[in-house]
Amino acid sequence: MAEFKESMARRFNNVFVCQRCNATNRSGSGKPSKCRKCGSQRLRLKKKKRKSA
Repeated sequence: MAEFKESMARRFNNVFVCQRCNATNRSGSGKPSKCRKCGSQRLRLKKKKRKSA
């Protein structure tokens, strides 16, 4: 299945994951200040899938 630039941008750009409750947090630009679900400030970028060899 082909992956397009638009779909990759929609899935991974400006998407952060809470390290406490694993909720996904989207932001318009930049890093959100806190989690929308639990209020934690420990956020990381969503990891991209590896290409299989």
